[in-house]
Amino acid sequence: MKWKKGDLVVVVAVLLMALSLFAVKALPAAAGERVLQVTLDGQLVKELALTGEHNETITVPIPKGEAVVEIIDGKVRMLPMSKELCPQAICSHVGWIERPGDAIVCLPNRLIVTIEGNGTTVEELDGKTQ
Repeated sequence: MKWKKGDLVVVVAVLLMALSLFAVKALPAAAGERVLQVTLDGQLVKELALTGEHNETITVPIPKGEAVVEIIDGKVRMLPMSKELCPQAICSHVGWIERPGDAIVCLPNRLIVTIEGNGTTVEELDGKTQ
């Protein structure tokens, strides 16, 4: 196969766009006011401001046991739960979240952990999920 000039331009453009998306994702979270919200079955359980030095562990009682949300240096994650509490453990595999609009959802336990800030709420990002 022989490369044409147009083919090379398209490949370079796609690579530049991909690299720019990775660069944006790698940037640290916006330095603004961020708020962590933990809801269980639609009810707000905990709400607190996230700062860069914020370190805390939140234990949320769920119907069959406990879920643990870990906060380190303003980043949030869900610690793994037993297979009885969360069979697929998708929520703990999400990893660290830190930007407004990021969320961790544990469907079997109806637990949602979201970060809001800078005037952006999860509902504004995607109104179709309601």
